Amino acid sequence: MALLPELDKRKTRENVRQFFEDEFPRLQQQAHISFVDVKSPIISGMPGGAHDGNATDIKLSIHTQAKVYVQAVLDAFAGMTQPYRHFMELRYFNNLTWDQVCERTGYSTRRGQEIINEAFLMFAEGFADTYDFRVMKA
Repeated sequence: MALLPELDKRKTRENVRQFFEDEFPRLQQQAHISFVDVKSPIISGMPGGAHDGNATDIKLSIHTQAKVYVQAVLDAFAGMTQPYRHFMELRYFNNLTWDQVCERTGYSTRRGQEIINEAFLMFAEGFADTYDFRVMKA
């Protein structure tokens, strides 16, 4: 009898890959929102329609939440060993192509992808307290 349920590695890797390829770039952009475009409220004596929220508050909330998620990603990375962490940093923080990653590390593309696949699983375990990308076998 196992203490933990068996991990579906293929599906877990797919979830983490999708996060880093689709969502993580957006989080990075949102975490660095420029507040230059936020305008001061205009006071007018004219009645206006009802508002469903404060646009500035929404922007700040999105920015703050993005910063929290980016920090959680960094915290999950801190627990990863090398070379897994290094490959993830090159690929997803530095946005290098596979050819560039392999050139910098000296590993073949195939070996680099094997390392990334293992890194995805490590990341999923380390990030589980923030968001659980893991898929368990039934």
